[in-house]
Amino acid sequence: MNISLRNRIALFYLSATSVITLLVFVVIYQVVYNSSFDNLDDHLEFEVLDIIDDMDLNRDTIFFFDDSEWTEQEHQDAEVYPIFAEVINVEQKVIRKTPNLKHTSLTILSGTSTADNFNSHLSDRRVRQTQKPILNKNGKLIGYVIVAVPLEGAAGVVASLRIVLIISFPILLIILFFITRYIAGKSITPLIGITEEAENITKEDLSKRIELPRNKDEIFKLAQTINGLMNRLEDAVLREKQFTADASHELRTPLSIIKGTLEVLIRKPREVEHYKNKIHYCIKEVDRIAGLIDQLLMLARFESSLIEYKAEEMDLSHSIKYCIFRLSEYSADRSININFADSGKYTIKADPSLLDIIFENLFSNAIKYSNESKQIDVFLDSSESEITCSIRDYGIGMNKEQLLRVFDRFYRSEEARSTEAGGHGIGLAIVKRLADLQNIKVDYSSESLKGTTVTLTFSRNITA
Repeated sequence: MNISLRNRIALFYLSATSVITLLVFVVIYQVVYNSSFDNLDDHLEFEVLDIIDDMDLNRDTIFFFDDSEWTEQEHQDAEVYPIFAEVINVEQKVIRKTPNLKHTSLTILSGTSTADNFNSHLSDRRVRQTQKPILNKNGKLIGYVIVAVPLEGAAGVVASLRIVLIISFPILLIILFFITRYIAGKSITPLIGITEEAENITKEDLSKRIELPRNKDEIFKLAQTINGLMNRLEDAVLREKQFTADASHELRTPLSIIKGTLEVLIRKPREVEHYKNKIHYCIKEVDRIAGLIDQLLMLARFESSLIEYKAEEMDLSHSIKYCIFRLSEYSADRSININFADSGKYTIKADPSLLDIIFENLFSNAIKYSNESKQIDVFLDSSESEITCSIRDYGIGMNKEQLLRVFDRFYRSEEARSTEAGGHGIGLAIVKRLADLQNIKVDYSSESLKGTTVTLTFSRNITA
């Protein structure tokens, strides 16, 4: 059974309140009950002492000084809150009793010299009764005083209170339920508004946001969190759309070139050498598509959570020299010399294979966008807290606006697109992802037509 949040809050509150209310009602009832009977017991005790005070306790038998106590109005009337009293000797023979008892007698407890106050009956009337022993000056038991008062008043108060509490308890719970339900409804109104606004956000339009409440409470934090989530989702969707568009463009261009070349070839017979040149050209474009697909697959793998990252202690200078060696033929073709002054061992903790990919992309870019017959300088430096590696080229460089997008996938400046170096604009996105994975800081600085410097910062506080 589905119960609304408002009703669940009301029921939870009602459950707790009902237990507390029940305990309060029980305490009230018990206090009134005890108080009513305590008043009766005090009255009985006063009457017993009043009767005993009128006796001569120097005798071995019961003797009264004055009979006026027995002629008081409260002992005469049996209807208006009377007091019933009688005195008996040790043989349980009635010595004296109040006129309002007439031909009846109070209950006599046998076999005991004293007893606690108790409830009893006098004819058809309920009474509260006590029985106290009468001892003379020598401590000899000479009789008993029995006093009773009607229970109608106290019992009526207790009974009325019990009825009131029993009737008012469910009524109070019902009233509390609806009050709590109303308050809960008011409390969750902002949640309903958030739900309605969230339902209006669709994948076609992710720009809408939830209006933040005025009170900075938990609901404000919830709305703020949802807006933050929507910002990240919108950013991810826009990046994916841009990625798809850029990938399509990058793949469409070589495919269009291949298609155009083949269409030209089949229009009329040509020389064998011409066919060879065009076929080699198509093969080059196919290789370009294959390279792009490889980079896309690599980027997809690195951006997933399935990357196997195995950090180990390694020599940074050795990794740099190994990468320079692998790219030596490429740099030689462009008459570019890579200067690296090996000044010692720089121990870091990183994944060697991932670090090789980072350096390969950075050095490839430096070679690709450097002017021919120039050089690339590599510097290592260290301090107590970190080790830095700087790679500087003297190529086309970038302006400030281009630097802001340097890690965007498929982004290439107009100068880079106009060169014959090729590339797809994915390499630096891969570098950024792998650097972040290993807590390596990557910084770019550049000036247009003067070159670019990329700096990798490795923390000495090595953690796997």
